[in-house]
Amino acid sequence: MKKVKIGVVAEYNPFHNGHIYQLNWIKKQFPNSRIYVAMSYRYSQRGEFICMSWNKRKKYAKKYGANKFIKLKMNISSQAAHIFARESVLKLAKKGINYLVFGSEIGDATYLVNIATILKNNNAQYNQLVKKYLKQKGLSFPRATNLALQELTNEDISMPNDILGIEYIKTIVNENLNIVPIALKRTIDFHAQETVNNFASATKLREMIKSKQDISKYTPVKISDIKFKDIASTYQRFQKIISKTPAKEIAKYKMISEGMENLFKKQINSPDYESFIKNCTSKRYTSARIKRAYLFVLHKIKK
Repeated sequence: MKKVKIGVVAEYNPFHNGHIYQLNWIKKQFPNSRIYVAMSYRYSQRGEFICMSWNKRKKYAKKYGANKFIKLKMNISSQAAHIFARESVLKLAKKGINYLVFGSEIGDATYLVNIATILKNNNAQYNQLVKKYLKQKGLSFPRATNLALQELTNEDISMPNDILGIEYIKTIVNENLNIVPIALKRTIDFHAQETVNNFASATKLREMIKSKQDISKYTPVKISDIKFKDIASTYQRFQKIISKTPAKEIAKYKMISEGMENLFKKQINSPDYESFIKNCTSKRYTSARIKRAYLFVLHKIKK
């Protein structure tokens, strides 16, 4: 009997009990399956170092049921939700997956498919609404897309995994892919600060690791497997690049647009990474957007 192929998109930053729950659920629902994980390589979607090596994350995921891994390099892993989701799904589609399983705050794939279909059928109107909120209101791209979505569908989708879920499904719908999406209700919110039973969000776990708290209740990962390299340690190198490079050259780097090169020049004397990000963050640019742009400049990756 031919094995069913299940796709998962993940950072595993770090790998934890919520991921085990997802893998166990897949194995229970699809006993005769192979699980393909499209996994971020070195950098997270927020433009920071992932706190475990590729091989260590792979080892833990394999132990709990994952079979094959697809490497998502920086040009995919450290992108806005719509690019990250689209490119990840397309990579999984090339492997012939039958189902895509993802965590969702709503946990209702049919509901998300309906929204993605409305967006496909009203694409021109949706794009006009996004432009309106970007230009007239001077909002960030995530906020503009959220408001455009609300205006078009009367639905407020603002939780991180639901946003990613819609982007996964938009790719399936727009590309007419033969993939069935399955939204698995999350055990805990994406950035939740509280813990629930044996579950903690990856955000909470990273904070616990940094403050040297015991994480063993929430993850099988050993502290010795964590390799925390702080992106802040690259700030002096970044300062040199921005200081020595003309603004018109900075503008050629990926993720730099709408005068961001001038903003970076203006704020480059900020004393450290955190203050630089804070000083560049505004209604127009989210901190995540600034962090991603920082990363592409640091690596001198051009458009």
